[in-house]
Amino acid sequence: MKIAVILPSGKSDYLANTVLDGLIGLSKYKSDIVFFVTKNYPNPFALEKYEKDEVDFIEFAKTADMIILTWGKNSTNILLAEKINEWKKTIFIDGSELGKNNRFDNKIKQEVIDGSYTGIGSIDQTMLSKCILYFRREKPYIKGIIPLPFGIESRYMIFAEKDNTRDIDFTCIFGQDEYPILRKQVKEYIEKFSKENGFKCHTKKTSGFNFDDNTKKAGRDDFYKILSRTKVGISIGGGGFDTARFWEILGSGAMLMTEKIDIYNENSNRLKYKRIVEFKDLEDFKLKIKDMGNYIRNDYKNDQIELNTEYEKVVKDHSTGARVQEIINHFNNDNISIV
Repeated sequence: MKIAVILPSGKSDYLANTVLDGLIGLSKYKSDIVFFVTKNYPNPFALEKYEKDEVDFIEFAKTADMIILTWGKNSTNILLAEKINEWKKTIFIDGSELGKNNRFDNKIKQEVIDGSYTGIGSIDQTMLSKCILYFRREKPYIKGIIPLPFGIESRYMIFAEKDNTRDIDFTCIFGQDEYPILRKQVKEYIEKFSKENGFKCHTKKTSGFNFDDNTKKAGRDDFYKILSRTKVGISIGGGGFDTARFWEILGSGAMLMTEKIDIYNENSNRLKYKRIVEFKDLEDFKLKIKDMGNYIRNDYKNDQIELNTEYEKVVKDHSTGARVQEIINHFNNDNISIV
């Protein structure tokens, strides 16, 4: 399958990176997958051999089996997609989010559904009508839209398989903790809880790691090393529920405590794992963290075989390669169902 990927111009996006990492991984062991991408996209990968300038890219895209148009904040390259003008084989990948605390605003969510909301995180009605498929990272979903959250990138796992002792009980690190306020509240409580109960927790950002720029390596390996030493990582969404931290923690092999999951449809079991513990609010977190502390002290060590087996399943089901395979299967109409 020949795949042309139209990337955002000059600005990186995590969902675009999910697609790229998945394509790079799949193409290494599936010789029938050949892909090329547009230039001028900041990224953490070695993309040079996959890049084409505009003229060559347009020529390739016109003969490709599938075109993937990825969203970027004020940088979606719709003009190039219009030049190619092959909408019947173009897929739109919407990585937007409502931002700040808007995901909790029922009025805004209803406006997204009825199409009256046009701010960041709105549904691109033009792309929905033009493209053969529309994948979206965040709720709300409407008819014609397929859920596609971030995936576990290969770089999240680079230290997960190393033979080291997980000597950090809890890790709770966010890029910003202004919104939602639950981030700051949980971080402060886990520090207090750990100090009072003799647990080791890590809440300090690693030096040189800019959490707002996912293209830079500086400090990132140190962060992933911290996660690889962690028994339980804590994730709370920011401007959207789906957040890189959620998948970084899972990819590192740590257990995950997270706010109530709201990625797939309400009755979905796609993220039902022993290693994932959900909480509703701060008071529920306080109860669950006490239970988790008891689990770490009494049962965690004995459950390692089960947890390691489950980790392999999590990676299989939620790697970036699995995400790209979902896109391909939907494109090919391979009778798959997302719930």
